[in-house]
Amino acid sequence: MRLCCFSLKGGVGRTTLALNLAGCYARDPRLRVLVNDRDPQGGASAFAALSDETPFSVGRSRSPGFNIEIADTPPRLPDNEIIPEADLYLVPTLLDGASFLIFLRTVEVLEKKGKRYLPIANRANEKRASHRRRLDHPKMDGAVLVRDRALIADCYEQGQTVFDAADRWALKAQEEIHGLAVRVRKTLKRDGKGRAAA
Repeated sequence: MRLCCFSLKGGVGRTTLALNLAGCYARDPRLRVLVNDRDPQGGASAFAALSDETPFSVGRSRSPGFNIEIADTPPRLPDNEIIPEADLYLVPTLLDGASFLIFLRTVEVLEKKGKRYLPIANRANEKRASHRRRLDHPKMDGAVLVRDRALIADCYEQGQTVFDAADRWALKAQEEIHGLAVRVRKTLKRDGKGRAAA
């Protein structure tokens, strides 16, 4: 399975989502998981350098022998407008106005190319009226919510995923990332009649 965390805007959580999703999949000892750090900023590689050991691999290129590859891409469309091949594109957005406008542009690019995608409302706060309004947008239909949790950034800073943490807040974050993994599986099983099926 090849996944791609894809957004034309930086700072929306592509890297932390890729790493935490990899941490979720790597809990299954039968799976070999790779985070392919394609972003020149090297956020996933910096994470790996902080970590004593990760249950998944982080590399700067594709490698054979992995069951799951999650590409972490830079926040732009490549000059040649060719995006990495993937079975599913994970499109995170924050719910502020600027991020959401670029999210809509990102989705437009994927739809024009006939790519299947899954929207992710990252750092969502359902108590904010502006967040609720954007969650009601048609392009957010079926979006996965990852709530605003300081734990995710704290774990990244320590070279860990939320699955390495062990407190009551970690459990809620783990449930959300596990929910994302479940939605990925369900989306890939759809027969192509859903959103932007390839």
